[in-house]
Amino acid sequence: MIVAEDLAGLFFDSLDQLGEFTVVGANDMPVDYSILLAHDDHMTVTIEAFFNTLVDVQPLSEVQGDDFYARTSLLIRRSDRGVAQFGLMRIRLPELPAAVREEIEAGKTPLGRALIRHNVLRHVELRRLWRVKPGPTLRLHWDLGPDEDVYGRSAGIWVEGVPSVDLLEIVRV
Repeated sequence: MIVAEDLAGLFFDSLDQLGEFTVVGANDMPVDYSILLAHDDHMTVTIEAFFNTLVDVQPLSEVQGDDFYARTSLLIRRSDRGVAQFGLMRIRLPELPAAVREEIEAGKTPLGRALIRHNVLRHVELRRLWRVKPGPTLRLHWDLGPDEDVYGRSAGIWVEGVPSVDLLEIVRV
């Protein structure tokens, strides 16, 4: 199982650039964060239902290897263009159908929407919930008070019964 530090290490010198991460339980989070994060569903669908608006993906940086594709990205609410989520993902390319890989690599469709649209057999696995004291990278995307925490989760997606995607998803309500 890939951990937050491993995903962050693809893009940052240390996890601290994102923030200080503390493992929490669903009951240790404000209710809205628990609703957004403590589940085994796609974040795209959950965020769209919570904010009652579609979201668009905005890729920030990408890394590609022989057998993987990784990116940092934002999910942007269409209603007000606010940032709903900062995310990191790493996909094992051989596990996904070519059409899905191409759509995700094009950076125009959120991951969850692409998997759902192509009717890929998948299961989202919640791994950990986090309280995050934001570091400089998160502060670039959100106007946060000096003591304001955000919350996130580590998750994985199994495609056709094979672990295929690792995720670190951080949200702000």
